[in-house]
Amino acid sequence: MYADLHCHILPGIDDGAKDLAQSLAMARLAVDDGIKTTVVTPHHLNGVYVNKAADILAALSGLREALIAEGIPLKLLPGCELHLVPELTEQLGNGEAMTLGNQGKAALVELPVHTVPMGAEHILEQILCQGVTPIIAHPERNSQLRKDPQILAEWVAMGCLGQITAQSCTGQFGPQVQTSARDMISRGLIHIIASDAHRDRRRIPEISRGEAQVARWTNERTAELLARVYPMALVNGQAPDLDMLADSLPPRRTSWWRRLFD
Repeated sequence: MYADLHCHILPGIDDGAKDLAQSLAMARLAVDDGIKTTVVTPHHLNGVYVNKAADILAALSGLREALIAEGIPLKLLPGCELHLVPELTEQLGNGEAMTLGNQGKAALVELPVHTVPMGAEHILEQILCQGVTPIIAHPERNSQLRKDPQILAEWVAMGCLGQITAQSCTGQFGPQVQTSARDMISRGLIHIIASDAHRDRRRIPEISRGEAQVARWTNERTAELLARVYPMALVNGQAPDLDMLADSLPPRRTSWWRRLFD
């Protein structure tokens, strides 16, 4: 069973599901793929959408009721995809910005598509000082991180986690993104596979194919950790045991990983 930590399934709240019917269709697809728990992650502070915690919780309540009425056995947890901007730390502190599962332990943060903004490392350090672990959303799809993955390596060394999109692994975002996904995984910079689903067609809530591709690139244990073990730990409010990933990676990358954290 999977826990999907990145999914735009709430209806009409951002660029994800357009309406309740599409949300329900996405939920059915998720269940069919073996997803047991989905964290709803509407955009917040990205210059287009503002989805504060209270609004997300209200929308989540309505979708939960609809799932029960339709008999769809998908557990929903609150969350948000938070743009990495200076005001984020204040909003995390006062509860306006939603953490993963509303537990105050981890937060899904996103970058602009093509750049790493100035001051990003400082904002991440501030989030870590608040006792919240930043989860970097789809770094393989950021142009600057693709060119210089050492930036991501430094963030991981600080205590951040990396989340990759399942469809990046299977090539739906193109060969450059797929190559970057493979490289970041092999370097030990990725800890979570999630769907980042937006629709019931094409950008769908599916993790299994991404897990299978990661298993082909590395091994079944690494794929299991990224797709199942670590996401489930995080939704349960637990910190992932990163030593397990270090032990599972191919030998030439394991030594690199251990040097990074020694």
